Amino acid sequence: MKEKQFIKWENTLKKGKRNFILVNGIVSWGIPMFVIMTFFVNKPEEGNMSVVLICINALIWTLGGLAFGFFTWSASERMYKKELARRESA
Repeated sequence: MKEKQFIKWENTLKKGKRNFILVNGIVSWGIPMFVIMTFFVNKPEEGNMSVVLICINALIWTLGGLAFGFFTWSASERMYKKELARRESA
């Protein structure tokens, strides 16, 4: 882990896990994926889009964003702890 990444992650840690998952998982990944997959890939102008289907897609992509944020947090925290241990032993 480079110094810049290390410092950035320390700042991210201060903001907390919940904030990270909300911003990086749901807002930055889940919502864009919902919009792209629901309105561009499925092409609602073909008449196959209902309010129920839109709500189901919103739920699925929100949960996907939650999972993405959680796993990204976990992987980043693991790398940070490994780097922290390396620095402390050096």
